[in-house]
Amino acid sequence: MKLALLITYLAFLASCTPTSTVTGETTSGNINASAPYMWSSSAFPRDLKISTSFSAAESDNITSMAEQWESSLEDKKNFFKDVIAPATTFTSTTEVDRANMDLDALGDDSINGVYKIQHWPLDLPSSALAVTQIFGRRFNVGDSNEYVRIEHADILLNENLYNFRTSTDGSSNTYDLQTVVLHEMGHFLGLSHKSSGANSIMVPSISSSTVARAPSNIDVSDVASKYALTLGTGASSAIIAQKPLFKYSPNNGDTGSKIKMLIELHANGECVHKENGVVIQRHSAK
Repeated sequence: MKLALLITYLAFLASCTPTSTVTGETTSGNINASAPYMWSSSAFPRDLKISTSFSAAESDNITSMAEQWESSLEDKKNFFKDVIAPATTFTSTTEVDRANMDLDALGDDSINGVYKIQHWPLDLPSSALAVTQIFGRRFNVGDSNEYVRIEHADILLNENLYNFRTSTDGSSNTYDLQTVVLHEMGHFLGLSHKSSGANSIMVPSISSSTVARAPSNIDVSDVASKYALTLGTGASSAIIAQKPLFKYSPNNGDTGSKIKMLIELHANGECVHKENGVVIQRHSAK
């Protein structure tokens, strides 16, 4: 009897969605899993294309989230100035309908895309709600100024397992499209996860009831610091004044190592970061 109760209790614990703090698990060898990652200052604006798999209403929702990131930073940086919806010149639309979709090919197509994938790629966990994949180079490995320079990024939404609702759609048991996209765009810009209790769009758990359609002051502060933006008298300016700006550059002769990062957002509250196929960090609340 006691054994049966113990098994039931352990099963209950395993099924709980974590909600408190974020822990990190590093399995990466000598690289710094917490090293910042960012685009170069000359990389913007990005020509962000929205797959034709999205409806007009969904495309409008995605575009509005790109605009939110810019307006929250007082339009001091045009990150997504050329958002195109739908992507009429999108040469890779056929790939979003294939279970054997080549993710590496997306990194080589010179298109920063937002994908609605109805046949989730076999080499991604089926439970992932959304994934941001980043291609770039890691510099200064082992030094205090280690960082990753982003050169390409895509946002992938798992339409195979999950349903997404627009701002005008009150469907139940769905995920708010704007919330998920705003979060993934944060990764696109180089933001990492915050602890689960933080007032941030970058918390590692998004439930079907979560609605957060604007970056918080913390998010604005992080992006402004990362890209050396000086804001005016907004509510976040006091926070930004206290944060050091990122100032990273390659060490002498360091050409960097080519990498591919996958940042997986799972519906159960777990986030997994992979680099070149190896888990470098796992966020889960306990």
